[in-house]
Amino acid sequence: MHFHVIGVDHESASLSVLASVSQDGALASHIMTREPGVAGAMLLSTCNRFELITDAADTVTGTHLLELVRAELTELVADPETLSGLRVWSGEDAAHHLFTVGAGLSSAVVGDKQVAGQLRRAYEGASERGQCTARMHRLLHACLRTARTVASQTSLGAVGRSAAGVGLELATREVGDLRGRRVLLAGTGSFARVVVAELVTRRVGEIMCWSASGRADDFARHHNVRPVGADELAESLAAAELVVTCSGNGVVLDAETLLGSRRELSGTLTPRLPVVDLSLGGDVSADAGQLPGVLMIRLDEVIAAADEEHHEVIEEAQRVVDQGTQDYLAKERSRGADPLVAALCEHVNELLDAEIARCHEKESEEVATAVERSLRHATGVLLHTPMVRVAQLAEQGRLDVCTQALDTLFGIEVDKR
Repeated sequence: MHFHVIGVDHESASLSVLASVSQDGALASHIMTREPGVAGAMLLSTCNRFELITDAADTVTGTHLLELVRAELTELVADPETLSGLRVWSGEDAAHHLFTVGAGLSSAVVGDKQVAGQLRRAYEGASERGQCTARMHRLLHACLRTARTVASQTSLGAVGRSAAGVGLELATREVGDLRGRRVLLAGTGSFARVVVAELVTRRVGEIMCWSASGRADDFARHHNVRPVGADELAESLAAAELVVTCSGNGVVLDAETLLGSRRELSGTLTPRLPVVDLSLGGDVSADAGQLPGVLMIRLDEVIAAADEEHHEVIEEAQRVVDQGTQDYLAKERSRGADPLVAALCEHVNELLDAEIARCHEKESEEVATAVERSLRHATGVLLHTPMVRVAQLAEQGRLDVCTQALDTLFGIEVDKR
């Protein structure tokens, strides 16, 4: 079995392409249906990443899966050439890629503290649907454990950055400190929770939540914000000193809506009204963003504006990721030693049992029992070092040396399937 990760991210595809392909939430189940050799699959879909993680039989190549995914996603994009950035990572490269992603080192905002939670929720969802193999469980647990180490024990984790946080930092350049300010939030999805958390840390005065799909009341009950009904939107827009959108339901704010509540936005204002659009597809229309009184901050600007962390900070986190990956791979390789150790023990125990049986036939019960006790103890001592060495060689990727040695010295043939 081999791991393969197939997908695109903010570096290999535009945000509009990511928005288009993110509509295929059933990709994992579709691929498992189309390719019987795929034993497990889960989908990681975020604002800057769309990746399928699979555990497949040795006969299923990464290239084959790449073409299956491409065929599935081609129907969702206007131009198939926009998927030219589809990439595949296989085997140990796939594992290292996931460790890096989980730690936030591959995010548009390096050190993004939200990606580990997104990976965890994707894993939990796939697990509940029965789409994770035992190998995938071990891989994802190890990834998330390393992500927690990066978050709690490195300087990068201490920064605690997110796309929402960077967007709000851009807004403060126009209006200054957000402490005590009134904010209108359009959206109630998982990313809206991130925005609320960022706003709370900045001690804003009031968070008003509006949902084009009518879910504001339920979201407000769970997040201590004030819900805004459809008939209250104009009043809330008029009172807002900052607008943040993350609904992902297409355009929810246009120039007509903004001007209907704040006619002054048609002229030059100081400060302008910051509107931070964190949706992949864009929640705010182009004409709204062009109003003289609006400071439009879109997701691609947030990504472009994200400051690079100090080189040494990233290196510190990368070392943790590399070590976590190596530890995981070593443990996985050591599991390959299990059939060899079992075969060796079985071979030795067969010889031992035969000798003990002969002793019981020839000697008194008292003598035979004492001999059996001594032989079993000596056998355990003699087997200890070979068993440890087999595990060590397996961790080093040298399992073939052990297999050949057992065959050459003892005539033991091991089925490693």
